[in-house]
Amino acid sequence: MTETVQRNLYDFCHRYFKHIGATILPSAYGTLTVELPRDIDKELTDRPFYWMWVDAMNETPPNTVLHLVFERSEVQPKDSGDLKPESMTPGCYRMQRILQSAKTHGMFAAAYEQAQVLSPFALFIAKVSFVSDLRQDFLESYAIDLRNFQIYGDVMNDLLHRDLRDDRPPAANVLPIAINMDQLFHIIYQCIELDVRVRDHSWAKDARNRLNSELNRLDAYYDSVLATSHLDAEQIASYAAERALRKAEILWRTEPKVEVRLTQMALVYLAQQPSDR
Repeated sequence: MTETVQRNLYDFCHRYFKHIGATILPSAYGTLTVELPRDIDKELTDRPFYWMWVDAMNETPPNTVLHLVFERSEVQPKDSGDLKPESMTPGCYRMQRILQSAKTHGMFAAAYEQAQVLSPFALFIAKVSFVSDLRQDFLESYAIDLRNFQIYGDVMNDLLHRDLRDDRPPAANVLPIAINMDQLFHIIYQCIELDVRVRDHSWAKDARNRLNSELNRLDAYYDSVLATSHLDAEQIASYAAERALRKAEILWRTEPKVEVRLTQMALVYLAQQPSDR
């Protein structure tokens, strides 16, 4: 595990725990010691029956404290007390739970640019996947000006360089908005459809050729079985049903298709329009 990867994990987890309101306790370099709020404890620990008992008995147990280690060394930190250290890696159980919690809490957001006059924009981030026996994933970002429904694509690079915060600037003049979510979703899916259409779709042709080759091999196998075997009507029907089932499985697994899923939506107030791509 490279030092850069571990440092990025540490930075991500530190931002996550700060955002969800966990108490970050003093800890050694390369470690995080955090006291979890109860609702976050339920998301990060797999203890459903324990929490059912706590809620049923109206108990108030002490908050869970995690000691997460990102820089593994021969000498264990001495400030962790009786806490059991957990080694954090990209695929470990605790990291997976943290990522899932972050996705849940970050699905809807609001942010304000630090300026005097702000205009409202609806931000959408979508995951577009080209799926066959192989898979390609893309993240697309769009901003819709809620005053005139002007659309801006590929806006994340622009927004990452702005001073966006959770709190509204005290003296900011925020222009009013009227949000029609049905209209916004209709617009965003039209944008995604147009973007998908202009991409290179040679992947789908290649996937279709591989699919047809596999179906041809399947047909050749069953045709040879039927031609060389002495089967009664019941056995022939059984082979036909088996062939149909295997064809359906191959089509479900490898037929090329496009999947679209909205991963994040936000209401952002900007001082000026995003730079369109």
